[in-house]
Parts: sequence; C-alpha cells; structure tokens
Amino acid sequence: MSEAIRITPLRCGRIEAPARLMEAGGEGMLNFPVWSFLVSHPSRGHALFDTGMDPADNDRLKFEHYRFHVPPDQDVAAQLASHGVAAADMATVVLSHIHSDHAGGVKLLPNARIILNRAEEEEAARSSPTYRYVDHGHDKLLIEGDHDLFGDGSVEVMATPGHTCGHQSLRVRRFDRADLLTGDACYFCRSLDRDDVDQPLADIPGLYLATKRRLRALRAAGDFIVPGHDEGFLDAIPPDSWVVRPAT
Repeated sequence: MSEAIRITPLRCGRIEAPARLMEAGGEGMLNFPVWSFLVSHPSRGHALFDTGMDPADNDRLKFEHYRFHVPPDQDVAAQLASHGVAAADMATVVLSHIHSDHAGGVKLLPNARIILNRAEEEEAARSSPTYRYVDHGHDKLLIEGDHDLFGDGSVEVMATPGHTCGHQSLRVRRFDRADLLTGDACYFCRSLDRDDVDQPLADIPGLYLATKRRLRALRAAGDFIVPGHDEGFLDAIPPDSWVVRPAT
C-alpha cells in the first residue's frame, strides 16, 4: 500500500538571512525556501509535516537577523487549498521541531492533532527565547523516539536530534527505499557532503553530526533525502517517485 502514498511539497514562503548563521563559512545573504509537506495515504487520509510560518510575520525581521516572507498564497492554509485540502480538515500534523518557520502555521489548522517530540514540548514550556512555539490548544501526541504514523509501517516519524533536542524527521517507505523529509536535520542538498557541524546554531553539535552521518548512510543505502531549506531536490526527484512536484 505504501507505493500509493503521495508527498506534495508546499511552498510556504521564504527567509532572508546572513549565510554565516545558516552554514559554517557562509558569506553574504541567503534567500531560501520554507517547506511544508502534504503526505496523502490511500486509505488513512492526509498528514502534514511542518506548517511553515505564521502569515502575521510576513515581511517581519525575526530574531534580529531573519526576514520572513509569507505571501498570501503561500501560507500553509492557502497551499493546502490549492491542492484541494481544507485547512480545517487537516487532522494530523507532525512537527519536526518548534522553531517558528516550521511551527508558525499551526494556528491555521484548528482541528489538527499535533505530533511532537516530548523533549521539544518541554523546551517550549520552558519558554526559551530561542523558540517561538505558541500553544493554540490543539490535541497533542507527545512521542519519544520513532513512531509509526499510520500503523502500517509506511510512514515513520524518526528521531533526528541535534538541531534541537527533540528534532524529528519523516520517512516515507516505498518499495526498497524511502523518501526522507529531514526538516532542519539537513538544511541544504550540499549539507550531507560535509562531515562537520555545518549548522552554526545547532543546539547539540555532537548529536547533530551523528544524525547527519546517519542520514548520509541512509542516502547511500538508497533513501531520497529532502532537505529542509533547499529546492534543489526538486530537480533530483527519482523518476519512479510518488513525490508530486509543486506548482511553479
């Protein structure tokens, strides 16, 4: 059944930021995409991986260095609607972590159950200034480690800590390989080719590097890696993939 699963990338705005904050040795400014991913199971309905930014943050400078751009047609609700899915009907949201470019759109999905790593929830509750996760009263499933999302082995929430304490990715299995939505465990297509802590602001550098090496091993074994803030993966989607290309 897993071969019929669809993954649809949703363009949820862009961020401008100094390259040095995103990549060790970076220079100048970067302008990079923010993604959410609609995962459509043939019998168990839809799930969403990450929610993009809060549309109220459009054209705002966040945390002194990051300028968020969320055009009206690129918040997560508008993007879902463009694929025939009403935001109010979205029942399941997996958050990779609680940073506001991944969890900011939660408020647009009023009826969703949020699946979040327990350590991330605890970090949010401590109200660290690093995080901007707002609790809108959603039902939550707090997990520790990996989690079988649909109960049939087709989609796995996979613990990938390091960027944050409870970061998690989503692995969609198909045939003898999988598509791996990394969130911020891997920013860019080139990130896995560096065997260092390329993220200057990784919360737990040693764990981050261990996770990156694990992702690289999965890539070598055949997984298709989808980084959190790159669009170069669109040109490399395998021909037999069920990933649906987003509208240009």
